[in-house]
Amino acid sequence: GSQQVLIHPSNSPSVGQPGELSLVTLLPALRRRLGFTSELHVVKGPARECSGLVLLSSCHRSSERLQQFFTDARQRGRYPVTYRAVTVGVPAEAEGEIRTGLRWQQHGDTTLVVPVPAPGHRSLARKEVKNTLTCYRVLGAAGGCALLQLQPRTAFPDQLPVHLTLLLCPALGDHKHASRVGKVLGVPFLLPPEAAPTCTQVLDAELVARLGLSPQQLRHLPLHLHLQQLVLP
Repeated sequence: GSQQVLIHPSNSPSVGQPGELSLVTLLPALRRRLGFTSELHVVKGPARECSGLVLLSSCHRSSERLQQFFTDARQRGRYPVTYRAVTVGVPAEAEGEIRTGLRWQQHGDTTLVVPVPAPGHRSLARKEVKNTLTCYRVLGAAGGCALLQLQPRTAFPDQLPVHLTLLLCPALGDHKHASRVGKVLGVPFLLPPEAAPTCTQVLDAELVARLGLSPQQLRHLPLHLHLQQLVLP
């Protein structure tokens, strides 16, 4: 079997709803374009809202070995998956770890991923909450924004954007969680999810001017979280 790596644009899911354009619906055409005789399937890729690398394979045995490798690497404390993020705000520390429990929580008609700072043993045992960990490092900073390297040790939906809000530095283009970071006299602080409804990310006028975006374009600003590197055995 063979493997193929592609770049996945943001806001286009790897596996979509029926009738929705997604990478999976394009795989037959992609297989023909690349000249593969066997069907292609997704081994590893970024979350729905993120851009970045997608690893495809035409061999199920190879796919199983690779997926087991990613699982084993996380359990051994290795970081085979590396993301890059542009954040609104610069972390107080140049590098560190973000540890928290995460769980799903219903808010009106929507279900959100929310942090649980000190999860109880019972909630962890019942798998209502999962302990999560992301290592981060600041690669550069300018104009109140930063470029971060992110290496998740665990996998949970929305883990990276939620972890960035805990750093008080939400990802640029995060219209889902960034409202949890408020400001008083320019100093950021964390709001509880129930006090921060989902909305278009609010950016300083100076940053919007530097980006050259209109209010209409700002609503469509994609999440600046990119799966940048996959380490393979």
